[in-house]
Amino acid sequence: MENEIAVRFYENERYGTTYGKALYRRALYNATADVSNPKAKYLLDLHKYNEWEHTAKTDDDMALLENAEAYIGTASKDDWVGTWVKRLDADGSKPLVMGFGLLDMHKLELILVINDEEYGVQNAWQLAVKPCKQARPNKKSPQLLATNTDLS
Repeated sequence: MENEIAVRFYENERYGTTYGKALYRRALYNATADVSNPKAKYLLDLHKYNEWEHTAKTDDDMALLENAEAYIGTASKDDWVGTWVKRLDADGSKPLVMGFGLLDMHKLELILVINDEEYGVQNAWQLAVKPCKQARPNKKSPQLLATNTDLS
C-alpha cells in the first residue's frame, strides 16, 4: 500500500538574494512533504537541477543522483529542479535522509523518493502538481500542491 502524502510548495521569497551562505536562499521553492502512516514531515529545498547536482558530496548522494538521472532520461535538465530530503523532527532538528525529489517544471510532475529507515518511510511517489487557490493576501499559503489523498 502506498503511503499517503501531501507536498506543499512555497515560492522562495528570498530567491536571488546574495547575502549569507544559506542554500535555502538559492532555492526556487521550499516545500513540506507530510506523510501519514507512519507520520513524518520532510523538508525540500528545490534548486535548479544543474545547481542541485553539484551539491552531491557523499557516495550515497552520487548513487541517488544516478537514480535521479534515470528518471530524467533524455529530457532537458533545464526543465527540472531537484532537492535532497530532510526530516523535520519534533525537537526541531533536520537530519538528512536517503532520498531526493525532482520537479518537472514543464509538465508539473513531482518524483519523490524517500528511504527513511528510522521512521519506516520507504517509498517512491510520482505525483501531479497543481496550482493552489490563492488565500488571503496576508496569509502565507502554498503556490503548488501535489498529493495522492483527499485533504478535506
